[in-house]
Amino acid sequence: MGARQNSSKRRRDRGTLKRLCGSTAVVLFCLLWATMAAAYIIPGPFVIELMTRNLAGAQSLYVEQQVTIDDPAVSDVPVELSEQLRFLLPGRFRSEILHQDSRRILVVSQEGSLTIVDDRVVPGGEGRFDRYKDLLLFPSRDMMHKALLSRGVDVGIVSLGRWQDHLVYVIGAQYPDESVSQLWVDKVRLLPLRWINVFPTGHKAGQSDRLDFLYKDWRNVDGTWYPMRIESLLNQRPIRIIDATHVEANKVIDGELMNIAHLVSLYAAPQEHPPPAEHPADAVDEVEQTIEDFKKKFEP
Repeated sequence: MGARQNSSKRRRDRGTLKRLCGSTAVVLFCLLWATMAAAYIIPGPFVIELMTRNLAGAQSLYVEQQVTIDDPAVSDVPVELSEQLRFLLPGRFRSEILHQDSRRILVVSQEGSLTIVDDRVVPGGEGRFDRYKDLLLFPSRDMMHKALLSRGVDVGIVSLGRWQDHLVYVIGAQYPDESVSQLWVDKVRLLPLRWINVFPTGHKAGQSDRLDFLYKDWRNVDGTWYPMRIESLLNQRPIRIIDATHVEANKVIDGELMNIAHLVSLYAAPQEHPPPAEHPADAVDEVEQTIEDFKKKFEP
């Protein structure tokens, strides 16, 4: 009797051990799978592909926005401007800024860029602060890829990071390194949240300025996404806030509004026909560029 009880007990113990081993194996497998899944990061070009799908739902965009500039180089008090944007996608863009009795037009297309102030062509193309529009201007992987490369973002480097309460793909750097140009994309919604642009200052070797664009309050507008607020920080100091007040997708836009050759013929005197400026890597602040000769008109 005792032998049978011992044998039955041994069988129960072996069964319990098998169940424990099986459960442990399942737990270990789940832990291993979770670790592998967390460690896997999709390549930068694929992140860009997924991001641009969210931004590719329109052929044109018309935006009205209010721009608040808090820059001592411009004025002792914040300056508020009204701005209209027109996007013909991909690659064509027009901005019109109105302030008091002055107007600035910036046009960007495959031909280059052109700045017009008070109905006169002025030297210089787009500036550093104009770059925020690049992420909205190229709704295809190849074009976005090239645009980011031209802005100094190494799309071959990808890491995982955290931005406020968002998990993000960091394209161009190993998180948390912020010393190089990089793009942060929401891991869940696959929309850009932060774009860091690093520029050499030109004053001293090894020194650089950092311009951050923060894209906030994304909203779906007729099948495409648009950020209703864009904040610009220069060396971590807030310097400009853009608040969109009206966004319209697929509005009919006249392509001549982005035709640089046509605009030069309208606004430049015969002896002033400069070739369209190529996108200068060291372009100055757009506000300084805009009001170089018209600064008093932009001061309150």
